[in-house]
Amino acid sequence: MLKRLVLFSGTFVFVMTTGFSQEDSAGVSPANAIAARQAALDMSSITFRSMGEAMKAGREAKSQGYPASALAKWAKALPGMFPRGTGEGESPAWTQARTAIWQDRAGFERAAANYAAQTTRLADLAKSNDTEAFTKQLEEVNQACNACHSRFKAGEQGRPKK
Repeated sequence: MLKRLVLFSGTFVFVMTTGFSQEDSAGVSPANAIAARQAALDMSSITFRSMGEAMKAGREAKSQGYPASALAKWAKALPGMFPRGTGEGESPAWTQARTAIWQDRAGFERAAANYAAQTTRLADLAKSNDTEAFTKQLEEVNQACNACHSRFKAGEQGRPKK
């Protein structure tokens, strides 16, 4: 019995240390990365539209502090949601991410940094409750989105068709 236990223990330790590569469990698959960024982009679009509707309804900027801050957090994380191998035609998953994201990574990073700066300003204006400036800043955020999408997103702007 002791011999079997020692043999089993040795086999178990060997399999656990060599049988399972950490590479097999590390990282996110291209399809999952695409799904995550599409969901996050959809939520950011919904958040942005909701803030615009709140301003049209006469709400104060401070009432939009949480969604504006969430949008700013997302904007900072956005470039990391585009790892290599997740562009159009590089995975079985459907995506509108153009290969220009990886061919001109510096340009993409600049566009993303502009979006992050505009959303950070939006969040700051919500905190200071400057409703007029907040409402105007929504248009700056929209322009930052469109500038990036026009270069790095395939297909029509707005809600994806799939």
